Amino acid sequence: MAKASPRKDYDIQQKIDFEIKMRDGITKIIAACSNDVQSLEASRGLLTSNARMMAYMAELQRRRTLERGQPNRDSDDAKPCKATLAISDIRIPLMWKEEDHIKNKGDHRRYSVFCLWKIGTEIYDTEMIRNVDRTLTDMCPEDVLVFNDISPDFECVLEVYCYNMHNDLTIASTPKRIRKKLNTLSSTMGRSMGKKVQSSMENGESSLGVKFTLIATAKLNIEDIGSGIKTHNLVLENTENSPVHLPLFGHFCCRLGAQPDCMVQDVISGYLSFQGATDWTRKWCVLNQSKLQCWTNQSDSGIKKPDCIIAITKGSNIAHRNGSTMQKPNSFLLTCLEEDKKTQYTISADSKSEKERWISALEQQFVDTGAWQQACTEFIDIKSPTPKRPQFPTTRKGSLYDATSLKGTPDNKKKTHQEKNSRDEDSAFLDSPAANTRSKSKSMPPKAIPYPKPWIVKETGV
Repeated sequence: MAKASPRKDYDIQQKIDFEIKMRDGITKIIAACSNDVQSLEASRGLLTSNARMMAYMAELQRRRTLERGQPNRDSDDAKPCKATLAISDIRIPLMWKEEDHIKNKGDHRRYSVFCLWKIGTEIYDTEMIRNVDRTLTDMCPEDVLVFNDISPDFECVLEVYCYNMHNDLTIASTPKRIRKKLNTLSSTMGRSMGKKVQSSMENGESSLGVKFTLIATAKLNIEDIGSGIKTHNLVLENTENSPVHLPLFGHFCCRLGAQPDCMVQDVISGYLSFQGATDWTRKWCVLNQSKLQCWTNQSDSGIKKPDCIIAITKGSNIAHRNGSTMQKPNSFLLTCLEEDKKTQYTISADSKSEKERWISALEQQFVDTGAWQQACTEFIDIKSPTPKRPQFPTTRKGSLYDATSLKGTPDNKKKTHQEKNSRDEDSAFLDSPAANTRSKSKSMPPKAIPYPKPWIVKETGV
């Protein structure tokens, strides 16, 4: 029987507790909002928190079901490695009528739009795009969303939410699907956890906010991974009775990049001997990025160009050599399919344990390459995630002190008392901490004594 790990269950319960606290805090923020922008941002956070709570409860129910006696489907077969996924370059085109966009008449409504991206229990929201009207042809959130530890059988779900900004603020009650899901899952979560979630949901019904409408969805999988931007179908929701009538085109663009673990780290390295026409050649070998790279010396690894590169493709396989056929101990036969041509390599390891280690690593590479497909045939760069908060400047852009000449000129011989004070105040930012502690009265010369003129040189007799 397969049983869920108590540690994993504890982590899910911690996440549910965190989202309950987030929901309670967002509810208070919504009640204190003083303008539409604040209410929109807070309501987006509330919707995202609800989606995460639903995902966590569904995952907890799945684990509870396994504990109650579902057959164990896990096997001893090698499983493909995990990967890091990144979604960027999102573009959702709009399809306005000619009189709306070109003639600038007709539809005068304005909308606020954001997206939810979901893979399993990982859910992220994009930035809010406000004031979407007939003058805008594409909605382009600049977010870069990164998902970690993703399996090759993933399903990435996109949900597009919209709000008509001309409508007045309404009571944001708990969505019906959340309440229905809550009633289904509460029995599997335990009494204490069920009461916490139920109380949080009921308290949220009386909170002020705006109600976003789901207007479109899409699903991506491993077939959509690539180094470039691709176009995908967007399934439009039925919005006939909805206050939102944003004219979507029915397609959207984005870049879905993936980096499997076997592409970003060395799988195995060591010395191997390759059989040639007349003799064996010993090479230092490194398996990474679906390639077996070989150098003459270990010190040349990563510095010089490899002597040879063997591509590990989906059709590659390993055959063990028995004692009667092998010419050298601990040898095996590696068959690779390169450009519809099979190439065989007879390889020998230094010891039996090294042979088993290499065979295990190569077989795991076969599984990874077959599961991740194009993500293992080329290295795909992924962008860094978008920072949640803007970066504020940490240095002063300038002051009156910067514009003041250090040398006296005929134009600045006479300075008013106000100009002198402003110069002293601005120069305080450039002084050392010890100098700033001195009072201004001590640092400034007496008013009766004018500043010395640096261009006058005292005459002395010879």
